Amino acid sequence: MCKKRKIITITVLFVLGVAVSYLQWGREIDVAGSMGTSSENFHEEHVTFTLNRLIITDKEKCAEEIIKKCGENDFASTLFSYDVAKPNALYGTVYRSRFSMKGQKPLFHFRYTQTADTLGSYNIVDDPEAFTLVIE
Repeated sequence: MCKKRKIITITVLFVLGVAVSYLQWGREIDVAGSMGTSSENFHEEHVTFTLNRLIITDKEKCAEEIIKKCGENDFASTLFSYDVAKPNALYGTVYRSRFSMKGQKPLFHFRYTQTADTLGSYNIVDDPEAFTLVIE
């Protein structure tokens, strides 16, 4: 009886470990919604992201990863149309998952913008060095 109980316990712990590993590292950041606004020479994107992770330890690193994926246009469910206009500013709202979007506060907001004197001169795809990241 004792040996059978040990095998069952080890099996349950293994399955739980695999499930937690998948929930933390097995899923990609995705876009839940986006809205772009444009004027004559300025285009900005307001995007809602889902991290699909259980634990977030560094918001700045997470925001930088999101910005990198935006620059590479590397999201599973959304492709940004950079042939029309590349964003001159990016505003993001970040949630843990799609489930947490319902009635819960976002993990954080960020903005990835240029300085006021260069407004509209650069875009996030070709000139990332001209932008600053602010996490709120």
